[in-house]
Amino acid sequence: MINKFKFFGFLLSLLLMSSCTNYLYYGYLPGGDYQFYEPLIKRNLNGLKIHLNVVDGRNDIKSISCSGYVLDRTTELEGDLGFQFFKYYCRAMLEYNGAVYDENSQDTLSITLRGLSAIYSGFGYIKIYGLIEFEANGFGINTKKYCSEMVDGDDDAPLKWYSITTRKDALRKIVSGSTRRALEDMVYDLEKSNNIQTPEKSK
Repeated sequence: MINKFKFFGFLLSLLLMSSCTNYLYYGYLPGGDYQFYEPLIKRNLNGLKIHLNVVDGRNDIKSISCSGYVLDRTTELEGDLGFQFFKYYCRAMLEYNGAVYDENSQDTLSITLRGLSAIYSGFGYIKIYGLIEFEANGFGINTKKYCSEMVDGDDDAPLKWYSITTRKDALRKIVSGSTRRALEDMVYDLEKSNNIQTPEKSK
């Protein structure tokens, strides 16, 4: 039997050797079944060359600033799977909005993951919350926190209250949607702080 961790590492290696373009925009994290959603509003980062430095700073953090829930630190998002999901989502979101990933750029966008989890709440009718918080610094952003508590049924959630799905699939979709929301807020700040204007859509 192939060791699942070695197989996951092999898939990630393939990912690193390829561009996020066309691979992550509409796809899934290899081995994880976590989807990368397109932004609801596409921004224009106008070819910003970004050296992206993403680190896992969750440590023993038990809560995030925008939620009253205690983080469940026993989900599959703990450890490398959750971190790789977040790391490559960051890159995919930046590239989709017109940034260029450049390891040789002297300008670094540093992102620190502080919390990533999901919570089931309620009796009978279960609500699922996707929780994420991270800090970003660079390109005009001065160590700002980005935090999202998404629940199924929110206007920008990938699931509505009437959606039929499994608990695990619902958890993954809400976490992915919540992560998209927080990353979109960061991309908007990058656009604004670098004086880039997103063209208005023709009416």
